[in-house]
Amino acid sequence: MRRRRFLDGMLAAGAAGFLSTELLEGSSTRGATDAEPRELFPGAYQISSRFGGRNLFQYLLVGDSTVLFDMGIARTPAETIFPALEKLGLQPQRITLAIDSHADGDHQGGNYALKGASPHTLLACGVADQAMVEDPQVLWDLRYNFLKADYGVGIDPIPSPDAGRAQKVDLCFEGEERIRIRQDWQVEVLHVPGHSRGHLALHDRAHRAAFIGDAAHGRGCPNADGSMALPVTYYDVEAYLSTLSLIERLPIETLYTAHWPIMQGAEIREFLAESRRTVATVDEVVLSSLRRNPLGLGMRELIDDIGQVFSDWPKDTLIFAMFAIKGHLDRLEDRSKVRLVRDQRPFRWVLA
Repeated sequence: MRRRRFLDGMLAAGAAGFLSTELLEGSSTRGATDAEPRELFPGAYQISSRFGGRNLFQYLLVGDSTVLFDMGIARTPAETIFPALEKLGLQPQRITLAIDSHADGDHQGGNYALKGASPHTLLACGVADQAMVEDPQVLWDLRYNFLKADYGVGIDPIPSPDAGRAQKVDLCFEGEERIRIRQDWQVEVLHVPGHSRGHLALHDRAHRAAFIGDAAHGRGCPNADGSMALPVTYYDVEAYLSTLSLIERLPIETLYTAHWPIMQGAEIREFLAESRRTVATVDEVVLSSLRRNPLGLGMRELIDDIGQVFSDWPKDTLIFAMFAIKGHLDRLEDRSKVRLVRDQRPFRWVLA
């Protein structure tokens, strides 16, 4: 087992997500802001705003050390996080450690602004996400457009301003680290891959809670009004299923995410069960589509077929199903159930 590390000493020294259509297409649409922080339990707060119609949540844990989980888009620190801190009687310099849950523009976009306001705040992310978190262009190339050349699907190659400016991180986590908020309160860093290779979550045993960012997706990412905003956007199916199992085993009563409403008890179990059902359905749709088309299908055709089954996924964001579909095809290829045909671009898949 990896050695557990306590970070309280380092934090004391340091104290002296994204897949909105608006973000990915570079829109300058500004989101509504609610700077009133919501107390979850003593010392823990949810900071909320809107982006592209979706909730955008960050979490603040305040004690001897102060930890911020996720930074939002480029404007989020100035428009939402800093005003929320002011309402709590805190300054940005009070943030000891700021953790990006994963590489996505709506989770890391505020990194540069946060470090500009508080240079001594330590900025952290998962090891496997570091290159993408540090540079929006790398994020765009490796996370959003890696399918464009061979499969003919992708987005505008120029990063949106909402993704922020390049910003180096100070720490990288692998999971199993512990962060001491105060003497009687610590949280454990969890590695929860699937949506990204380096995705992180925080487990708070004392309060029987977990902060998981975008680690589980249910049937898709909702708008603030409950309607569907985005398809599921996990990349690695096996890693994603393992993450669902890990969350299911956590001794928690409350689940906090980046875009979904707060969940408790049976709501958590149903959310995770729905996440598994969605994986099973996508798998079956991909295989059924290939059975009906013996000459094979490309990514665009498979996206269209998925959209017929998941009719609540909006047409204007259906393109983002490409990530999960590619993950399913990779797994099916590993299991010798499908074969990738590379005789011409865009590549296509056939049943093996």
